[in-house]
Amino acid sequence: MKKVLVTWVLVMTLGLSVSLAQVVPVEVPVVEKPQQSKVLAFSEIYVNDLPEAVMDRLAQEGAMIKQAFMAYGIDGSRIYKINVLTNDAHEQTLFLGEDGKLLK
Repeated sequence: MKKVLVTWVLVMTLGLSVSLAQVVPVEVPVVEKPQQSKVLAFSEIYVNDLPEAVMDRLAQEGAMIKQAFMAYGIDGSRIYKINVLTNDAHEQTLFLGEDGKLLK
């Protein structure tokens, strides 16, 4: 009888500990990912090296190219930083993608 009572107490203790373990939320450690730098390193390129889509976009703007720079974006795409002189002789900096779309 004593063995049965000890076994019953052990089973009840084990069952209680399992049920309490399910109620208590488990804390998951938060691992922070290092943020990727959003600062792009532009290097100067020749105007002749600009893609045709970028040149077409600048022709639509009616701007004269002063300097051209290129950098690689986080996803590997090329980003062009172009200093231009507008029709009213103001200097402006444009950021364009490979496809000639204006970036913000």
